Amino acid sequence: MAYKLIKGEFLIFYPDIPKQGPEPDGDTLKFKPDDPSLVQDLWRSGQPRPGFNGRGMINLRFEGLDALETHFRSAHQNKPLAEAARDFLLDWAGFGDVVFWEDKPNKVKQVEKNPVRGYILTNGLDGHGRIVAFVYAGDAPEPDGEVFKLMPERVDQSFNARSLEAGQSYPLFYLTLPISLARHLGGIADQARAAGKGLYPDDASAPGQDFEVTPANYQDLAIWPKLFRRLHDYFADEFDDLTGFDTWLRADPRDRDDRMLLPEDYDAHFHNVVEVTSPTSMRLTVDPKDIVILPDDFTMPETGLPSQ
Repeated sequence: MAYKLIKGEFLIFYPDIPKQGPEPDGDTLKFKPDDPSLVQDLWRSGQPRPGFNGRGMINLRFEGLDALETHFRSAHQNKPLAEAARDFLLDWAGFGDVVFWEDKPNKVKQVEKNPVRGYILTNGLDGHGRIVAFVYAGDAPEPDGEVFKLMPERVDQSFNARSLEAGQSYPLFYLTLPISLARHLGGIADQARAAGKGLYPDDASAPGQDFEVTPANYQDLAIWPKLFRRLHDYFADEFDDLTGFDTWLRADPRDRDDRMLLPEDYDAHFHNVVEVTSPTSMRLTVDPKDIVILPDDFTMPETGLPSQ
């Protein structure tokens, strides 16, 4: 699969309106391309247009990983671990010392270096107009806009791989990611889990492991963020235990019960990887590295999925 190289800058701070600036986390940065037309060229008919703001910046969706949420619809996950993932990203990118506002803890009050140079490798946009990307610090040796096949050796230089390697994020794979690269990144995440790096010593959602979930404790847990986001919306619908969770998931096949490709099931759904074991406990039955999220309109080719 072809990937396009786009050079530009990463930003986390608006000097003129700092309390209205970006809110970086472990897998979110603003990107300002040197040549916006290269991003516009990623658009395909039927997709949302690229989501540029008035400053010429666009949000990135980091391919292959999902960091703990520092903020999601006024909620968060385990705060020390979520903030550690955010700080890992900011340090890697080269922003230097970063200070956040006390009354707005997700907004940057001051930063040593902003913007910083970087580039991305991308094969398209997501359904929210964000660029799906592998993210790199500094400048690339190739010319801006060059298109080439992405190999594991180049993936290993990305922040995406570094974050998974350090256990600062969970794997999260969509069908936009070539299967060969998903397997490569899954192996990196597997090694981080085995070594107990980063969040993994506190991972409540380790496959096959029951964990307690209540409206009072779910924001303190380190669990697969995609599951956390579903739980937050579920409890926001005023459920007070897990007895209705499976029915709630299945009631919305598009926005809740995501279609999934599993090693033993090529047309599964979210409810196939989560098991409620009591009114206050559940388990994830499949390792996130073995899950591929499918588009709602996906149809399996008669010849099966390519190995890529």
